[in-house]
Amino acid sequence: MMRSLTCLAVVLFTATAFAQAPKSIATADADFVRRASSAGLTEVALGKMAAQQASSDSVKKFAARMVEDHTRSNADLAKLAGSKGVQMAVAPEPAQQQEIDRLKDLDGATFDRAYSDAMVRDHKLTTGLFQLEADKGEDAEIRDFARSQLPVLKAHEKLADDLPPF
Repeated sequence: MMRSLTCLAVVLFTATAFAQAPKSIATADADFVRRASSAGLTEVALGKMAAQQASSDSVKKFAARMVEDHTRSNADLAKLAGSKGVQMAVAPEPAQQQEIDRLKDLDGATFDRAYSDAMVRDHKLTTGLFQLEADKGEDAEIRDFARSQLPVLKAHEKLADDLPPF
């Protein structure tokens, strides 16, 4: 009898733990979370760098907005990822880190030009990433997050395109 109760307790504990475990997230959705958070970390890092190294007020203003918007977006994504049991990026991807490292040694108009070129390129890629998730994402909440961020990213892309040539 004691053995039956022990087995029943193990079964109930396992069933309860399984029911409370996060639902399985499609690999593509988890990959989106990692890549989107990495892109956000990169935007924040480059924006903070621009505050110190840019000479143009328009670049500094744009950079401040990137820091503010991407910090907020990453915080929202972190909450969503946590609720899904999905890992966020903890650092920029290697190619993004190379871009950060390349801009570290620049300043003034040279920095402004390189930063604005990077922002145009990066936002086109990021908008594409978010559009793909918005169109094809399997997890409804992650897909809705991507959809909610698209207008902001498209505005960033336009602002980056409108930065003056240096």
